Amino acid sequence: MGALNRLLLFAYSLLFLIITALGTSMALNVGFGQEEVVGDWLDRFYRNPEARWSILALSILALIFSLRLLWISLQIRKEEPGVDRLTEFGHVRISLETLESLAVKAARKVQGIRDLSARVRRERDHTSIGIGLKLTVDGETPIQALSEQLQQSVKTYVEEIAGVDVSQISVYIADTVKSERPRIRVE
Repeated sequence: MGALNRLLLFAYSLLFLIITALGTSMALNVGFGQEEVVGDWLDRFYRNPEARWSILALSILALIFSLRLLWISLQIRKEEPGVDRLTEFGHVRISLETLESLAVKAARKVQGIRDLSARVRRERDHTSIGIGLKLTVDGETPIQALSEQLQQSVKTYVEEIAGVDVSQISVYIADTVKSERPRIRVE
């Protein structure tokens, strides 16, 4: 349904772009807005009943678009995406931003990481998540060992604190920290 709404919004915007361009042209008396051109067009429109039907069809179409877009704008927005948990006392929803914060907090405890960001996505069942970590490492710790420790640490922490199953953790090493001291060149 989202693609249809985007298509309607595109067509509606295009229609009103044309109408406003013609209105501006008429107000400035240039191009299609010149008095003679507008007068000739209106004379042909009133003499030709088929043109009236075309304009009526376009007007009804614009009215339908307007009503549809008005209906969409008045609908209640969906809740923020999160992970649902059902407990014995009721329903709990944990936002994806909260889970990202937990993943970052756990990852910062691992030695060898300098810069870090996390993205969390819900799995199809809405009860488990996948975490993507993008980080910069110090370049002194072995990357394989650091990645495995990071994955285990984040998985354990998020599952323990949030009670959400972590199905996958992807690690992307973006860079290593550049050394602060200048390189010595030997010739």
